[in-house]
Amino acid sequence: MEQSAGTVRPAEPQGRSAGEVVKELTELVPRLVRDEIKLAQVEMTQKGKQMGIGAGAFAGSGLIALYATGCLLACAIIAISGVVAAPRPRFPRRPSAACRPMSKR
Repeated sequence: MEQSAGTVRPAEPQGRSAGEVVKELTELVPRLVRDEIKLAQVEMTQKGKQMGIGAGAFAGSGLIALYATGCLLACAIIAISGVVAAPRPRFPRRPSAACRPMSKR
């Protein structure tokens, strides 16, 4: 079929028999399939590389976010420890026998 100016009309016969057309078709279809498979492999390889780069960047940003969270938590602990006094024990501890001077034993 030929297209010209938006109309479709059947192609004029070129003097080939149906057998020749079928023979040419059987030769061209496998080649077309092989070419399409090669093209799909190339496209998938490119997409895989892009996906790998994206996944690596996402993992790196996640690691940075983890460290940033740890730093913020440490800053919050330091800030709170400066404001809130440490609790004092109710009863003073008695020194153990090992800590007493030798003269009192």
